[in-house]
Amino acid sequence: MERLVEPMKVALRVLAALSERQAPSTADIAQLKAYVPARAATPLDELACEVIQQALKSRAAARARSLPPWR
Repeated sequence: MERLVEPMKVALRVLAALSERQAPSTADIAQLKAYVPARAATPLDELACEVIQQALKSRAAARARSLPPWR
């Protein structure tokens, strides 16, 4: 699950910086674009939201796989 948390942390740092009208760190921007390379040209706020949505979907799928079959 940790590999699913790190993209969310990066995306949240980018969104926090943008909401405070500050530039996100270049390292965070590079990481964010690396998570979704096909959408690297997307505005940073939209890209961050996309990364968060993908991470949440992946976490939900991982939880569903780990549930017992009777649930």
